[in-house]
Amino acid sequence: MTPKGKRMKLSKTTRRAAFVLGVATLLSFGSAVHAQQQYVMKFATQTLNDVHTEYMQEYKNALEKATNGRIKVELYPAAQLGAAPRQVEGLRLGTIQAAIGPAELFVGADPRLQAVALPALFKDDAHARRTILIPSVRKAIADVVESRNLLLVGITAFGSQSLVFKTPVTKLSDFSGKRVRVLASEGERISISALGGSGVPMALPEVLSALQQGTIDGVNSALPVFVAFKYYDTAANLLDTHLWEIVSIALVSKRWYDQLPPDLQKAVLETGSKIEPEVAKWSMDRAAKDSAAWASHGGIVSTLSADEQAEAEKKVEAAIQPLLQKNPQINEFYGKLKAGAAAAAK
Repeated sequence: MTPKGKRMKLSKTTRRAAFVLGVATLLSFGSAVHAQQQYVMKFATQTLNDVHTEYMQEYKNALEKATNGRIKVELYPAAQLGAAPRQVEGLRLGTIQAAIGPAELFVGADPRLQAVALPALFKDDAHARRTILIPSVRKAIADVVESRNLLLVGITAFGSQSLVFKTPVTKLSDFSGKRVRVLASEGERISISALGGSGVPMALPEVLSALQQGTIDGVNSALPVFVAFKYYDTAANLLDTHLWEIVSIALVSKRWYDQLPPDLQKAVLETGSKIEPEVAKWSMDRAAKDSAAWASHGGIVSTLSADEQAEAEKKVEAAIQPLLQKNPQINEFYGKLKAGAAAAAK
């Protein structure tokens, strides 16, 4: 081999080594940039000044600390990012990164989620709190939302179902002709119909004005909503029917989540469950305060007679049977929840 040939060979080897080194440097630099990149999580809910906003604030504090600020959490309560359908759409597209609300609020993502708020599952708030800690229950809910490109990060008991009316409703016959705001789930509509009323699906931001204008006569929800939105000024007659529980779920957009590096993905998932005990304690403390606030502003609380309460429970449980029979997937999901609730009742 000539000296010239030898020099050319060394030159090619050198160029090859330089290329490999350059690629490695670029990859290393890219990884470092990726590791330091800041991500924004827009976290939405329909309500305000309740366990939803408390959960969001606790989640923000814990996640930003766990990620050293690499994920910045922005909070949007009171439907600032739109009503339920818009939030569901945003979650699935990744334009809204997280949201929390009653499970049945997300029926636009999957109709099965209304099963969480169907009658004959939970005896009371305490029973609901025990049930949502059961792994099989959490897995059942997580499987449903994941099939819709969403991730479950947290669950919390919101409160027992009740109703407020502009005029007193203290017995089942009083429901006749009453137009009651409900969420857009078939289960809730048919349950109100079974009591003798008429369910009117309506976005939460529209409810108070609809009450004031007489478009609706009452609202189906829970005490935290009634107090936070000051319904006592317009519809001070609360009927505590507790026919089902409102259980809220915190969801994250999987499309957004998949863009995160592995360590941030881990933090997003783990943070939700870590804050649940503290949020549950806050919720129980707040329940007593909400009851006191309702009374202090002139709110009245009524219950059905024992016989009529039993009749109401019988009516709503019978009313949901056709829904379960015609929807095998909802029925299967409801069965899993019921099995978990039975285990938590022991």
